[in-house]
Amino acid sequence: MLKAPHRAERGIVRITSEGGALLLKSEYGLLRLMEMESGALRVSFVRGEDFPGDEDRFVTQGKKCSDTVISEDEKSVTLTGKHLSARVSREDGTLCVLDAKNGKPLFREGGLRTLEAFEAKRISRSAAAVTEQIETADGVKTVVREAPLESYKCLYRARLPLCFQKDEALYGLGQPESGPANLRGRKMYLCQMNRQIALPFFVSTAGYGLLIDCGCPFVFNDDACGSYLYLTAVEQLDYYVIPGSGEEAVRGLHRLTGLPSALPAWAFGYWQSQERYETQEEILALSKSYKDAGIGLDCAVLDWCSWPDGQWGQKSFDPERFPDPDAMCRKLHDMDVHFMISIWPNMNPRTSNNAEFKSQGLLLPGGEIYDALDPAARKLYWQQAQRGLYCHGVDAWWCDSSEPWTSEWSRREQPLDADVFFETAKTAAEAIGADRGNAFALYHARTLAEGQREQSPDKRVVNLTRSAWTGQQRYGTILWSGDVTAKWETLKKQIAIGLDMAASGMPYWTLDIGGFFVKRGESWYWDGDYEQGWDDPEFRELFLRWYQYAAFLPVFRGHGTDIRRELFNLEGEEFAIALKYNKARYQLLPYIYSLSCQVAQNGGSIIKPLGFCYPSDADAKNVDDAFLLGDSLLVCPVTQMGAREKEVYLPEGLWYELASGKAVWGGEAYIASSPLDTIPVFVKAGAVLPLVKPCLSAREALGQTPEIWVFPGADGQLRFYSDSGDGAFDGATRTYFWNDDAGRLMDEAGAEISFKLFGGK
Repeated sequence: MLKAPHRAERGIVRITSEGGALLLKSEYGLLRLMEMESGALRVSFVRGEDFPGDEDRFVTQGKKCSDTVISEDEKSVTLTGKHLSARVSREDGTLCVLDAKNGKPLFREGGLRTLEAFEAKRISRSAAAVTEQIETADGVKTVVREAPLESYKCLYRARLPLCFQKDEALYGLGQPESGPANLRGRKMYLCQMNRQIALPFFVSTAGYGLLIDCGCPFVFNDDACGSYLYLTAVEQLDYYVIPGSGEEAVRGLHRLTGLPSALPAWAFGYWQSQERYETQEEILALSKSYKDAGIGLDCAVLDWCSWPDGQWGQKSFDPERFPDPDAMCRKLHDMDVHFMISIWPNMNPRTSNNAEFKSQGLLLPGGEIYDALDPAARKLYWQQAQRGLYCHGVDAWWCDSSEPWTSEWSRREQPLDADVFFETAKTAAEAIGADRGNAFALYHARTLAEGQREQSPDKRVVNLTRSAWTGQQRYGTILWSGDVTAKWETLKKQIAIGLDMAASGMPYWTLDIGGFFVKRGESWYWDGDYEQGWDDPEFRELFLRWYQYAAFLPVFRGHGTDIRRELFNLEGEEFAIALKYNKARYQLLPYIYSLSCQVAQNGGSIIKPLGFCYPSDADAKNVDDAFLLGDSLLVCPVTQMGAREKEVYLPEGLWYELASGKAVWGGEAYIASSPLDTIPVFVKAGAVLPLVKPCLSAREALGQTPEIWVFPGADGQLRFYSDSGDGAFDGATRTYFWNDDAGRLMDEAGAEISFKLFGGK
């Protein structure tokens, strides 16, 4: 007869404190609670007696606060700080976190946290690997088919049970491939993929954010089988409960992991890209044609294959197609256009870049991807980028394929989410370690940011990249939604996933206007609906609705394959509609730039779900097809073919329909007119907006003195930031205060400011 092995007890058997931290020991493990100076509660749990050091944590900012109070009663032990109160059950060690001021429950563990030890292995750096080259939509890639593994660390599989309130909405965890924005009721396998970005942070409308300090792939589950986070490989279970609803919680995340970098002003103008421009003459002709036609343009983008043929990933220009890159960049700059170039973490074995890495032993197993986790490899990668590209006048980087293991794109038919997750997790674990399997993009972004900042401290970093991890906002990165397909359904999903990305602490986000894939290819992901491209009137309408939506995103960018992407492919009224929203973007640019600078100064987000500002509004919390730009503009993209009106939900308060000027009271649905040349945009009463005349570049927009428009009906304010648009982030912020009863706009010094009144009370 089998004898049941002893199960470790969870009851608290020892209570100690250390520098303001509370330590609770059970037979199963050791729990540590500490309040940070930012107000967040750090919760750490290990099976042994010691916690690992903090050298490799992704949380890099903030110190422990020692000003806490520990109290006990028969059932619990409590640590109370300035913002949060953490109560632990003596019986089983589970945690409940409350607001320290009013005792309101915020976050609660839903059961027993677990840690299961395993010996982590990765490919031996000293042994040869059997590799194979495969064709993908991201080019030919080398994959490891067989290699000896070696143990490198003892890690744990961790489970954190969660307990949510009935009406609690959650946003974040990165960028899923589809909505809804509210994560409740979903099961999500969170690894890095072409169209998915995994981030271990979410925000709750109950008044907190939850950050897991880990680097591994993980699973979020909230269904009939339970609510939990499952982490595939950690040294300890280490998480932070951050007080605050919506924007406050995102700012709390940034206080722990670093403020977002300030981007140059030009990054908020229009970017034109496609797969692909092939010569310097084509890049220059594009830019001149836009300026001559009165189309605002700030960035021309060179997609892959700047290198000589057959030298994938080489960081240099093909001399036949780009005979004088210095002159190209100089002429672009003369037109007030900046130049972005695509670079990759993998380098074909036939390239000199690869040979240089190989000679220094700085490649990952398989011999094609550089080891971005190694400081020496990061230094060499930048040196190659500098001497081959940056020295010619390149302004910005497109770090494509920054999640270099995209197993889902090696399949002809769409695989199951779980299959992709475990295959990707295994590949990444064997290459860089299971506890860093989701984090390659962070180190890759660090390469470019640290290299450029040392080389050119007076030039802000711009890095468009396809993947991200905790803290990456420090490195000047902009994320995009990957190679999506041209479908109306995709357009609608983009709104929801963009909101989750913003809630995850990555404020700069964009997409491929019109979808990357327009037509239908052999593989499952190449699945656009429009074989005729621009000749199909439905595609043209889809493109226009996408363009209108994108004009209000943090970054405004056109890109895609299958067909040309210049606006000249539209004619007549359709071209006029695109031009209208191009101009509107530049008129709004002082407002958008001010929002971005507030984020760089204080943290937070530029676009946000309605639940951020209206957490008690049950309808607002589940709006998926609209978003807030700042706190003042409610943007409601049209996502149905042929739709000429849209039902929108307006939260409580007074709103102005921008197109008609009509004042509308919120708290219910409203039918907005949306002819093809209009998407519904509403401005909140009390808004103060700086607007300029239409122009052709960000420099021109910020060089104007804006007209200040006031939308009456409530008090309000505007924080207006101005600087040179690049270089040191040391500009001036003026705050304008609108007193609705007095009908006066004043600055912080009490001086009256002239303004224009929109409509009337």
